Amino acid sequence: MPTYVYACERCGHRFELLQGISDPPRKRCPRCRGKVKRVITSGGGLIFKGSGFYVTDYKRKENAGRARRGKEAAGEKEAPPDAKPAAEKPKDAEKGPAPGGD
Repeated sequence: MPTYVYACERCGHRFELLQGISDPPRKRCPRCRGKVKRVITSGGGLIFKGSGFYVTDYKRKENAGRARRGKEAAGEKEAPPDAKPAAEKPKDAEKGPAPGGD
């Protein structure tokens, strides 16, 4: 549900009200019972709450160089963009020699 901002024409009191989109607009000020108008606002920002959100999830491209330099200073190496991942071993090789087979 959106939050609407109202301003009283009589006393100047501004207040926010959590209302459904289809709810009728507020008509009276809760302080002086004067007439109110809905104020046009820019809206709320996007807020991430809870665990699982990291600063690096939505980094800007211009900050990528800064992050890379930080990894180099810490001794971590990045693979070049054209590098291929290491080939996987066949599953048979992981188990070792077959039992009883010479």
